[in-house]
Amino acid sequence: MVEQTSPEKSYGRSLNIFMSAVIVAFLILLGRLWFLQIIQGPKLTERSEANRIRAYRITGSRGMIKDRFGDVIVDNRPSFDLLFNPRAVNEGEEIQYLRGLAGKVELDLGVIQSRMDANKNRTTIKIKEDITRDELARIETLSMFYQGHEYPLRIEKVGKRTFKFGQYFAHIVGYTGEIDQDRLEAPEYAGYRAGDRVGRFGVESFYEQFLRGEFGLRKVEEDARGHRIRALEYTPALPGKDLELNLIVELQQTASRAMGIYAGSVVALDPRNGQVLALYSAPSFDPELFNQPLTQAQWDALVNDSLKPLQNKVIGGMYPPGSTFKVVSALAGLQEKEITPRTTFECRGQWKYGDRFFRCHNEKGHGWVPLMVSLMRSCDIYYYKLSVQLGIERIARYAQFLGGGRKTGIDLDGELSGLIPTPEWKMQRYSQEWMPGETLNTSIGQGSVLMTPLQLAVMYAAIANGGTLYQPQVVRRIVAPDGSPIKEFAPHVMGESEIDQKNFDYVRQALISVVNNPGGTAYAARMKNLTVAGKTGTSQVRRIGKQRMHISTLPYEHRDHALFACFAPANDPKIVVVVVAEHAGHGSSVAAPVAMSMLSAYLRVTQQHPELVAPTGEREQK
Repeated sequence: MVEQTSPEKSYGRSLNIFMSAVIVAFLILLGRLWFLQIIQGPKLTERSEANRIRAYRITGSRGMIKDRFGDVIVDNRPSFDLLFNPRAVNEGEEIQYLRGLAGKVELDLGVIQSRMDANKNRTTIKIKEDITRDELARIETLSMFYQGHEYPLRIEKVGKRTFKFGQYFAHIVGYTGEIDQDRLEAPEYAGYRAGDRVGRFGVESFYEQFLRGEFGLRKVEEDARGHRIRALEYTPALPGKDLELNLIVELQQTASRAMGIYAGSVVALDPRNGQVLALYSAPSFDPELFNQPLTQAQWDALVNDSLKPLQNKVIGGMYPPGSTFKVVSALAGLQEKEITPRTTFECRGQWKYGDRFFRCHNEKGHGWVPLMVSLMRSCDIYYYKLSVQLGIERIARYAQFLGGGRKTGIDLDGELSGLIPTPEWKMQRYSQEWMPGETLNTSIGQGSVLMTPLQLAVMYAAIANGGTLYQPQVVRRIVAPDGSPIKEFAPHVMGESEIDQKNFDYVRQALISVVNNPGGTAYAARMKNLTVAGKTGTSQVRRIGKQRMHISTLPYEHRDHALFACFAPANDPKIVVVVVAEHAGHGSSVAAPVAMSMLSAYLRVTQQHPELVAPTGEREQK
């Protein structure tokens, strides 16, 4: 056997090392290929397809909102939004890119930065709504000269809300705005994404599921600049459903004009079914403002306005009802047989009870007063003395029979429940015993009693119809875009009061005398062509001292609220109107004339639409 020389051994060893390195490199390459093909293959294929094929979601147009007779209140107009895909630029360079873009398109970089901070997954975000035609042209021009692998901008065609009667219906229809995080996480908003517009207020919010429509999908093949090569798949979006309201444009306009400079509210119901014929909160606002993100200055001006234009005062304003509440004490006294229509109490202008003097609005007094005159002239002493016989528990119980202290269930968000005070409430709230003098104040709608104007309207509707409490209904029906009905709302009964019809009849006659008899507190506002039953109210916001002061000498926030609640025709009621004019003084001089303007407008409407006063259909029991 011949031994290998030293050079031969060295060569063989080098060859083995080389072959081993080749094999290792081949195994590494094979392993990498296996990893990319088998493990990462589906993901990389998906990414590759994403670079070539784009899936765009299509938003369905929101449904229209119309008044009772078909006048369009809210519609849509074409609009274009600018979207930004941060994945198309290097991570960390997004804001730098947008700063450069801001020289060609007006952008709010502060708002965009906050959206970027919340955009952890670097998904497409909306950077500007409702861009102008000039901005649209600039963005399209930029795409033609873009040199990157993928154009970061996209234009999306959407519909913007347009309001024909915006300020008249602002608190009813509400507005839309960008979806917030809480809604994005709620199951009823599944399918929405950041930047989508949803109803944020009014029926736009309450009926979002009907108005919003259904999303569609469009898949297209695009080049790097975002230009479409060919369409691949298309699923059309479905438009939202239309809403037809019970409200009437002319009544809303009348409410706005009649309220004039006063803050407050006007609400009108049909006492036969609870349909809301008018609902106006003053001052109003322009819902078009919310079609664009508000500037901080605009938002501050709205929320810091002492007259609270964003508050729907009909359902969210709580006021002492004042003398409009005396009907509760009167019905309680009659039903509990503490008084009869002939029972009289003496009024000398003030009455000492315990160690306090309780005053009547008539400093000279009304003399000996029977029940009808006590309502007609709004004698406080009559109800002070009656309340001692009744006690707070029975007054509170009858107020609750008539809808006080609970939400009405109207189809709007933000309703408050008001307050009917009781000894149990005071102990729980303040850890204090109920004082006898508080019962006297409660009997005339003062003290701790609080009601919304809508609750007061439901109460007077029950008096008008004989004791049935109907749930107020804003929306009359939901219809498909082709006009076919999807859902109609029948009258919904919340309850029946435990009060005899003869007692309702007597109180209704007394309310007729308030408006139509000389000496009645609303006699000056009576109508010649319509018999109206109603009650004035002056809601105190401060304690009255021994010496009364004229309203003109008081600061605005210390002036009394003016209230008037009424129904007509008095002997066959078809409409209830409640007016609250904040810090306006007496109900007879301010609130009652507003209500009469509403009734005059209602008469005009019924002449054109006699079906409005036709007999109502079946009602739904609760």
